[in-house]
Amino acid sequence: MTRLAIPARRWLLALGVLSLTGCARSDALWGVVDKLCMANYQQKRDPAPCEQIYMPQGKAQGFSVLQNPRYPYHFILVPTAPLSGIESPQMLAGERTDYFGYAWLMRYRLAAEYGGPVPDDMLGMAINSAYGRSQNQLHIHLTCLREDVRRQLQAERPYIQEQWRPLPDKLLRHTYYARRVMQPTAMGVYPIKDLADYFHLSPPQMAEYGVALVPTTFGGQQGFILLASKRGWDVGNRASVESLLDKECAILPR
Repeated sequence: MTRLAIPARRWLLALGVLSLTGCARSDALWGVVDKLCMANYQQKRDPAPCEQIYMPQGKAQGFSVLQNPRYPYHFILVPTAPLSGIESPQMLAGERTDYFGYAWLMRYRLAAEYGGPVPDDMLGMAINSAYGRSQNQLHIHLTCLREDVRRQLQAERPYIQEQWRPLPDKLLRHTYYARRVMQPTAMGVYPIKDLADYFHLSPPQMAEYGVALVPTTFGGQQGFILLASKRGWDVGNRASVESLLDKECAILPR
């Protein structure tokens, strides 16, 4: 099959990416996925301008993968079904797509773009609160951690336990709760439901929170740090946890 030319694909995807910076309508990202990627996939089995569409059990549980044309190390997982965001009731349902797990698998695309291995503990995934996002379609960011965020989390690992507890120090001037999960892969880790269960949060209450998932090691064993912040915990805190990430991946050696 013939794929769209790279400039054309990037131009089309830019319609959605502009929305991530607040420069477009709040449904722009969903329009790219549903009107462009899905239409092209259904007609030609080609997901362009998305990188991938995965629907083994149909559109309701599928997802798409997009690469940010402005920041090639930034990938975004977007469900192929309309879900407003972290507050969507489906995120707390018993049978749900493992969006964070699949987003974690996208890191091979980042490594391919980089041209070499990328240490897992330099990466992070994030989903913003309803008040800290520009798009009303659920999307998970995968890219590099900010270097200062990585250093702080490494230093505070001894204080991160199996139960949700506030970090000893504010992270980028905001209060974060954290807990650790000991396993080598993000598959089967459901940060949104985990947080909701612990704090007894309803879907509307979840709209106040942003959640991140960061790989690290504890005592030489692979694991993950779950992070959560709530709008209003600090002055100016909109729980836009995407701020923990660096789309330019300055942390990677050049």
